[in-house]
Amino acid sequence: MKGTVTSNGWLKISDTQFIAPSVVSSTDPGAPSAGTAGQTATMYLSAKVGNVRSGAGLQHRVVGTLLKGAEVKGTWTSNGWLKMAGDRYVSGTILTSSGSSSAPAGGSPTAPSTSGTVARWVSVPVANVRRGPSTSHSVVGTKTSGAQVRGTLSSNGWLKISDTQYMAPSVLTNDQPGGSTSSDTSTEVTQYVTAAVANIRSGPGLNHRVVGTTTQGTRLTGTWTSNNWLDLGGGRFISGLILSSGATATPPPASQVVDRWVSVPVANVRSGPSTSYSVVGTKTQGTKVSGEVSNGWLKISATQYMAESVLTATPPATSPAPAPAPAPAPPAPTPLRQALLDTAAQYVGYPYVLYGTPPEAFDCSAYTWWIYKQNGINIPRTVRDQRTFVTPVTDPQPGDLIFYKNYYHVGIYAGNGMTYEAQNPDVDVIYGKVWDRPENVWYGRVPGL
Repeated sequence: MKGTVTSNGWLKISDTQFIAPSVVSSTDPGAPSAGTAGQTATMYLSAKVGNVRSGAGLQHRVVGTLLKGAEVKGTWTSNGWLKMAGDRYVSGTILTSSGSSSAPAGGSPTAPSTSGTVARWVSVPVANVRRGPSTSHSVVGTKTSGAQVRGTLSSNGWLKISDTQYMAPSVLTNDQPGGSTSSDTSTEVTQYVTAAVANIRSGPGLNHRVVGTTTQGTRLTGTWTSNNWLDLGGGRFISGLILSSGATATPPPASQVVDRWVSVPVANVRSGPSTSYSVVGTKTQGTKVSGEVSNGWLKISATQYMAESVLTATPPATSPAPAPAPAPAPPAPTPLRQALLDTAAQYVGYPYVLYGTPPEAFDCSAYTWWIYKQNGINIPRTVRDQRTFVTPVTDPQPGDLIFYKNYYHVGIYAGNGMTYEAQNPDVDVIYGKVWDRPENVWYGRVPGL
């Protein structure tokens, strides 16, 4: 067969005819590479990516992959498969005795270098992250198309992100979306925040504590870590998944005094610019506050800070005439309910992925389950079971669950007609108004809340 090779190794015969690299070879059948059964041989992979199986045939499960030019040693089986150590097999149709296609001049072909950190980008809509370097290992997470990952290449071509995180080469590409190339881990880079609100952590991973937040469009400089986190210095790190090399918005200068209004029912005022500082007061929704913005926090005074995630630059609508008797302010949420709202706000802007693995991605019930779990409350994982777990109420309070009668969906009620919810892939995790008619929603209270 003749054709052109696509970027992922498939042979394009015509506009409507393609064939996988695992079933074709560049070696002429007139000069077969397979030897006599039982004969020992050293061969080289001729396909871009080749499967390693648990037995000598396509009916056996895939236990790993190899990249083009990889050296393979073993003994031939009677049906033309090469048996390697550890009862692993690779088809002779994708092997060749010559390694010239990938060997350096004057030398033998080698497997991809396993030293040094490399950057890759996810090339499929959703890609699995596994505990080890083959499909026999369990799935520990997912990454979505275009996500950047960094790590070292293992001997079979899998990308090692950490000791318990690996990704297959067949779902990754060397080409960064947009055509630019990545920087190495020692070069200082400038990035911009793409999420509405982003956490800054004490280490390069979601297991480290949150030491601050920043908002969309904020300009950050630092160096990349091997697992795709940006080291900002001073023990501060932010995930590369919510950063971009192109500016998306221009934040106000740090020294500029701005006006903001509280956008949630009750917002904490803290003694410093992160949630690790103590609460020194509260402000209610609509209250005007002024100060300087820095790193996603509004500095009201030397000992008073408020997170930008609970503020808005839009003043509340003015009433045409003062009300004859203002309604009493709603009671402040209990500490536990406020903690649920604070936790929910931390994940605004995170991606929506159906059956996603928290905290990297959420669907609607995974989001509510995760927020409650972070506050020591265990609730069921699915919408169906959460519906039966709660007690229906007609006086919803912030922190109660909100359900939609016409949709298989759940969120966290934030008070004043607002919710936190993982809505859909178009808007991801948001803070916004209840989007259905009042008669089409109902509220449920978790036992003990």
